[in-house]
Amino acid sequence: MNIRLTNLRQIRPADDLKLLAARRLRVDVADIRALTVLRTTVDARGRRPVRVLNLDLDVAHAQRVLARHSRDAQVGPVPQPKGAFYEGPKRRLGSQPLVVGTGPAGLFLTLALLERGYTPIVIERGKALRPRWQDVNAYWNRGELQPESNVVYGDGGAGTFSDGKLTTRRNDPRNASILATFADLAEAPDILTAGKPHLGTNRLSRALLALHERFAAAGVVVQFEHRLEDLVVEGGRVVGAVVNGARIDTDAVFLATGHSARDVYRTLARHDVAMEARPFAVGARAEHPQAMINRAQTGSHSPMEPADYLLAYNDRERGRSSYTFCMCPGGEVVAAGTEHDGLTVNGMSYSHRADRFANAAVVVTVNPEDYGGEGPLAGLEFQRRLEAAAYQAGGGGHVAPAQRIGDFLEGSPSSGPIDTSYRRGVNAGTLIPLLPEVVTAYMRRGLRHFGRRIRGYDSNDGVLIGLETRTSSPVRVLRDPQSYESVNLPGLVPLGEGAGYAGGIMSSASDGLRAAERIKPMHGE
Repeated sequence: MNIRLTNLRQIRPADDLKLLAARRLRVDVADIRALTVLRTTVDARGRRPVRVLNLDLDVAHAQRVLARHSRDAQVGPVPQPKGAFYEGPKRRLGSQPLVVGTGPAGLFLTLALLERGYTPIVIERGKALRPRWQDVNAYWNRGELQPESNVVYGDGGAGTFSDGKLTTRRNDPRNASILATFADLAEAPDILTAGKPHLGTNRLSRALLALHERFAAAGVVVQFEHRLEDLVVEGGRVVGAVVNGARIDTDAVFLATGHSARDVYRTLARHDVAMEARPFAVGARAEHPQAMINRAQTGSHSPMEPADYLLAYNDRERGRSSYTFCMCPGGEVVAAGTEHDGLTVNGMSYSHRADRFANAAVVVTVNPEDYGGEGPLAGLEFQRRLEAAAYQAGGGGHVAPAQRIGDFLEGSPSSGPIDTSYRRGVNAGTLIPLLPEVVTAYMRRGLRHFGRRIRGYDSNDGVLIGLETRTSSPVRVLRDPQSYESVNLPGLVPLGEGAGYAGGIMSSASDGLRAAERIKPMHGE
């Protein structure tokens, strides 16, 4: 492929794409030797929805065609992916590397290790998918939290109960294979060309079940309800781990435990593993009727696909920003806590995205100087204080505090019943005293700005449900950029969101693959 053509409009589904592309480039149809659909979206703003496509084309006399369209921003050469595959020094592992965590980083690392001839031990503190679903529903419906089996801990990690977004800003050469793997496992070929590919919680669950079948056929059985309790360090390097009270000998512990495993960070601190506090974002989940978002974004109450949005307010002078994060069309706001006396919320949706409400986090970046403490784990304690305050404001039982957006902007507490998707119910009041002043100030600026972009966004038609505290890890575990091992504890390989090197399903999966690229095959090379 040598030419990328973007924003090609297909008014009628039966229109031949090769013919449309030839007309757009002003070439003969025979000159287009091959065509790949990269992305498909729907423009529903007009009276008649139109498909909009991005294509990669193999075109005869490509340089001549590119020269003819040199001033056309929608025609250009196919860009080369950034972040090339690792070609540096590699090491061979022992017979049983240990993978801790079954989020995207751990799962894709395991797949790659199998391809290199290893049969890793894989452990996960939470439960397998089906019993995990039972625990999560008991939590959402009755407030019965299981600290080791919940929205965060268990088969597939936190991403299992999410919108299942498979998007990333990284132009990574691994993205295509990650998408192809998910498409195969979930039987979801649509994600290969979707403008904003997503699986939803239901299809992510299907992918996990298929993946475990693949693992079992290769001799890997994930050991659920197995918790990492300590590292075994001898001679200045990791030589094993303590799991459920028993020692496992290994020369490599791949740590892919996600951004909420606070006990793991404390274990690393006991071993003086190099870490640093890092910025992340906190705020609340904003929920609006999906019909309102549809109407504001497309002009239609019921477009072909539920409308979404991505909004940001930046104050360049002060270096602060407020933005929407993890937008879930047709989804629900869910409880996502891991501790009995702390509450945090998140958003999720199923693949159909057909529920009544749209939601997104409205968050503000916070920095280590905002945490009110010192050391690499100060952000964890900052999170815990916010979550304890949210729990108390909700009145217990993981009922969430909530405030209508118009009231939040005016500084007035909300009262009365609030219609929301949050299953535990909400306690109307105010979120303002629960958050740092700088966060509420920038949330207000952001919400007013968002209201200028989406009519009604900043009105009492929307509600803030709080608090959203776990957007990403507040800790980075420092690692060598070549080996990916801890900078001061060889044998420990920190990965993914929990280590501070990823920010979603795709980038976490990529981080797992990057780690595997640094490993020699068990036999050969």
